[in-house]
Amino acid sequence: MSERREKLVPLAAELAADFATRAGEHDRDNSFPAENVQKMKDAGYTALLIPEKHGGLGGDLEDFALCQEQLAQGCAATAIAINMHLFGIGSMVERATGRPEESFFFDAIGRAKQILGGGISEPETGGDWGYFATRARRDGATYILNGRKTFTSLSPAIDLFMVMATIEDSNPLSAATFVVPRGTPGLELIETWDAMGMRATASHDLLIKDVRVPAIAMAEQRPVGPVNEHAISLFSWFGISVAATYTGVAIAALNFAKEFAGRLKPLAMPRPIKYLPGVQFAIAEAEALIAQSRALYLGVAADYIRDRNSFTGEAGLARVVMPKYVATNNAIRAVDYCMEVVGAHGMLKKFPMERYFRDVRAGVNHPLSNARARELLGKVAMGIGLAETPRW
Repeated sequence: MSERREKLVPLAAELAADFATRAGEHDRDNSFPAENVQKMKDAGYTALLIPEKHGGLGGDLEDFALCQEQLAQGCAATAIAINMHLFGIGSMVERATGRPEESFFFDAIGRAKQILGGGISEPETGGDWGYFATRARRDGATYILNGRKTFTSLSPAIDLFMVMATIEDSNPLSAATFVVPRGTPGLELIETWDAMGMRATASHDLLIKDVRVPAIAMAEQRPVGPVNEHAISLFSWFGISVAATYTGVAIAALNFAKEFAGRLKPLAMPRPIKYLPGVQFAIAEAEALIAQSRALYLGVAADYIRDRNSFTGEAGLARVVMPKYVATNNAIRAVDYCMEVVGAHGMLKKFPMERYFRDVRAGVNHPLSNARARELLGKVAMGIGLAETPRW
C-alpha cells in the first residue's frame, strides 16, 4: 500500500464512523446530511482526486474505490451522493491537457472546496448517457439550455452543475457538457426525492428553463453515438466507484450480521446462533460474493491505472462496465444472506440492517442498468457491434 493510500483509507473510515451516528436519522427523516458534506470539505475528501498542487489529496482510481468502500459502511447515502461529485472530477483530472481554465476549475474544487453536481439522467432517456433530451441552442456568444434532469444527487450542496445537453443543429449530431453555476437564472431545483432507499441523497429534479450561459461554459463536445475515450474514462471512474460503494454497503451488512450472530442466544440454545451451520453457510456466501466483487473492481482499477490506453472501443467499455454489473448484483445477494442471518430483527428500524437492505437495491439502477449491461457484455463477447441493426 502506498504512503498516500495509508492516509486516505483511514480518513474515509474515520468519516464513516462519524456519519454512521446520523445515518438512521437522516434516512427516517428523508433529510439531507449537510453536516456530512461540511465535514468532508473540512477533511479534504471533496477534493480526494484533485492534484495536490491544486489543494487536493491526489488520489487515483484505486484510492477512490477503497475510500468509497469505507465511506459507504458509515452512510451509504452520503457515499453515493459524494460519488456523483467525485467520479467526474477523476475523469477530468485524468484527461487534463494543462489549459488555464482547467487549473482554475481544479483550484475551485481543491482550494475553494466547491461541489460539482450532475445534470445527466433525464425522464425521457433514463441513464442513457449517449443522447440527451435537454437541448442547447447557440445564440451568438452564448448557449441557451432547456430541459429537465432527474436524480440530481447532492443537490442542496452543489455549487457547479454539469449539464449534459444535445447541441441543436449540430452536424454530425453532438452533445456537450456545460458548467452552470448555482443561482443562474432559469435553473431551479424541484424537490421530488422520496425514495425507498438512499433517502438522504436529495436526488431532486433539476429544471433548466431558458438558461443562458457563455460559450466558454461548454466543458467538452463530442459526437453522439460512437464509444470514445471520454466515454470509457467516465464509465471507468463511475462504474468502479459505484461498484465499491455498494460493496461497502454489503460489508456493513456483513459486519452487522456477524456481530448479531455472535450475541444472539435463543433460550433453548447453549450457544449464540453463530454456531448454527445455516448461519455459517449464509455468512460464507456473503463473504465469497464480496471477495469476488473486490477482486474484480480493484483488479480492473489497477489495470486501468497501469495502461488505460488498452481500454478502447466497445471491448474497453465492457471491461469497465463489468465490475459495476457484478458488484451491485453481488451486493444485493450478500445483503440478502445477511438478512437471512438476522431474521425478523432485520426488519426493525432500530437496527441498520433494514436500511442496508433498502439502500443496496439502488445499485443495479445506476448506468448501465442490468439489461443494458448484459446487452453490452453479450454483444462484445459474441463480436456484435452496438450499432448493428436490426438491434434484435
